[in-house]
Amino acid sequence: MNEILIGKGFDEIRFGMTRDEVKKILGEPDEIDKYASSDEAEDNTEAYHYDEQELSVSFDEIDGWKLGSIAVSSPDALIEGLKLVGINDEELLEKVAGLELGDNEREDVSSEESPDHEVISFYESSINFWIENGAVTEIQFGPLWDDQNEEVIWPQD
Repeated sequence: MNEILIGKGFDEIRFGMTRDEVKKILGEPDEIDKYASSDEAEDNTEAYHYDEQELSVSFDEIDGWKLGSIAVSSPDALIEGLKLVGINDEELLEKVAGLELGDNEREDVSSEESPDHEVISFYESSINFWIENGAVTEIQFGPLWDDQNEEVIWPQD
């Protein structure tokens, strides 16, 4: 199916699931990365990578190890029926214009290894489109965020 559900998850995987719940659906990951984003206590993350599905899922200690981020690079991934991985950045903005994702912000995230790397972020919808050499290479998304209460809105279904 490969359906990205904005603010909810991917296919039957839902934000807020535990590591074991995700493993029951996807199986054992091909690789597990463990890292800390800062020196803060409870700022640890575990990322599970599923090579065949071209999918990564991340769990943060600060959220009680709940599923809080998904990244997909499969060209078969869909958002409301639209295939977006592999298309150019201009076509991306045209296609998502009708999806009511909110305003977007574009940022140059180039490095020596990736000299032409950008991200287009739709903060209201918690979705990022990673662009390399002018084409979408990955879609990264998470649960919605309540700015007023400064908290994650975990999906209920």
